[in-house]
Amino acid sequence: MFMLQVKRNETSCAFHYKDMPALHRIDEHARLIVTTWSGEATDRELIDALRRYQQDIRSRPNYHGFNEIVDFSGASDYRLSTEGLRMLVKVAAEGDVQGLKTRLAIVVGSPFAYGLARVYEAYRTLVPSLHKEVHVFRNYGEAVEWMTGSHAAEHRG
Repeated sequence: MFMLQVKRNETSCAFHYKDMPALHRIDEHARLIVTTWSGEATDRELIDALRRYQQDIRSRPNYHGFNEIVDFSGASDYRLSTEGLRMLVKVAAEGDVQGLKTRLAIVVGSPFAYGLARVYEAYRTLVPSLHKEVHVFRNYGEAVEWMTGSHAAEHRG
């Protein structure tokens, strides 16, 4: 059993699972969901957190067209396998809304994490009928710029 804590104001809300290192902030005005990860990132935790996120947040029709930033710059360690990344992509793709294109920016804080995130990005592009444009960033500000369209066509990390 897990505990979900929700805080809401007029234009945003935050979801935090007491037993997971992920905090989800939703800015309804910007139509943006920002997930901040802290602590260790493992295959099982990422897949479990993604499934909960899809069930509790992404399944709500009012959030279907929202873009996403996942900030791993606060992660302390990564214990991910190739099979775990493939499963993460599979679970993520199952949550895509057919016919609706959205963006996902992944922010990382180390060269190792950048490499892992680029592998995820590559796997994600192999998904038939891709509905999510994914890019990896080393800087949160660049991810936000990409979300707002400032450098969408030219950025590759």
